[in-house]
Amino acid sequence: MRWIILSFFYLIFSNVAFSGEIVLSGAYQGRDIFVQNPYNRAASGFCTQAVFVNDRLVLESPKVSAFKIDLSYLRTNDLVVIRIEHLEGCRPTIINPQVLHPVDNFQFLSAEVDHNSIRWATSGEKESGQFAIEQEQENAEWTIIDRVVAKEELQGSQYAVSTQHHKGENKYRVMYETDEGFQAYSLELYYTQTDTLITFRPQIVTSQITLSDSANYQVFDFQGKVIKKGVGREIFLSDLKPGEYYLEIQNRKEKFIKR
Repeated sequence: MRWIILSFFYLIFSNVAFSGEIVLSGAYQGRDIFVQNPYNRAASGFCTQAVFVNDRLVLESPKVSAFKIDLSYLRTNDLVVIRIEHLEGCRPTIINPQVLHPVDNFQFLSAEVDHNSIRWATSGEKESGQFAIEQEQENAEWTIIDRVVAKEELQGSQYAVSTQHHKGENKYRVMYETDEGFQAYSLELYYTQTDTLITFRPQIVTSQITLSDSANYQVFDFQGKVIKKGVGREIFLSDLKPGEYYLEIQNRKEKFIKR
């Protein structure tokens, strides 16, 4: 009889300890979750009993009226499932559930950067989507340096934009957004520019090209044949026929038009 009574009280206690559960899921977008945790007078304790992130226990019986669920170890767009177990008669409140975006079919398949371009591939694009290419500045703020309209293809799309790196480390990312407010980010991309980037002007040439600094150069026709080479800042091209040509400086090729 005593064993039956003890078992009965154990079952009651178990039901009281974990009588409710809140589940929140979505794609991580770089922000933590904040929760209000009311005090339950009947149970003489705070409401939340346990917090799980992707089935991993991260908090147990937090004795505070509000707490943060740290998600900073995740990567952008990682899938997150948060479970909050709570006492009967009270319910925690998730203050900012909107920071987890609904799981969507859209995804970045790849993203990379090289000496003069940023390239990425996606799938599951929606209508009215566009990309913003962002670069991190010295003050750690992200600035949009280019925009590209999405092709709106579900099966897969590839993109590339040209870029000019500054000397030292360059940090980029690509953001996808729609008119409905959906956003997703690529992984952050890094490129270290060891030399001062030499540029040229104009890109539509009548008589000559001027480099921003003296350098070794080669000029190729559209078949890849070297037609001029040298060292300096001025490249005289008045003898070339109209058409497309390529200028090689600092081991990179840039296209220009001769009129």
